Amino acid sequence: MRTCILFLSAFVGLASSLHAQEIKTLDIRTQHTRKSFYVILAARGGSATGHAFVLWGIEDHIRRRTTIQAFGLYPDGSRGNCSSLVRTVPGGLLDEMKNHSFQAITEELIVRVDEADFKRSWRVARLWDCRHQYSMLTGDCVEFLRAVGESLHLDMPRRALTRWTPQAYVRQLLAPGVNRPPAVFP
Repeated sequence: MRTCILFLSAFVGLASSLHAQEIKTLDIRTQHTRKSFYVILAARGGSATGHAFVLWGIEDHIRRRTTIQAFGLYPDGSRGNCSSLVRTVPGGLLDEMKNHSFQAITEELIVRVDEADFKRSWRVARLWDCRHQYSMLTGDCVEFLRAVGESLHLDMPRRALTRWTPQAYVRQLLAPGVNRPPAVFP
């Protein structure tokens, strides 16, 4: 876990302004607290398909501190291993803060959530890590991102021929009419 003096929104905004092509923000909170909780569904380029991953952030407005974690699902072993295309292989979550994926975000859905939603989405991520499995299209980085989004009760589109890659899938999440924000607080 990394702790910063920056607020998450400033961090995400900075990374976004440098690299993101598309950003959408939803506020699905039901209550206001002294801390703000975010779950960010993101994609980055850098390869033919890109990569999908999730960031979790907490802003403590009183202490003026932000905690950020980011994880994505990967097959174990070398990146050149094509076994995951035809069968399930060992896999797990990797820290996107260490491999700097967050700096190359091209698409992101920023979801402001309640603490309970935040914790539930984190538990879903940990369950995926405990599986120690990776399989293309059924247990890959996009399906990991989908599971986290579903834990937030977001309307997560199904994968299709036109949105099977991580970048195309996250772009679909950002499409007009998908995941409309609920009513805003008075």
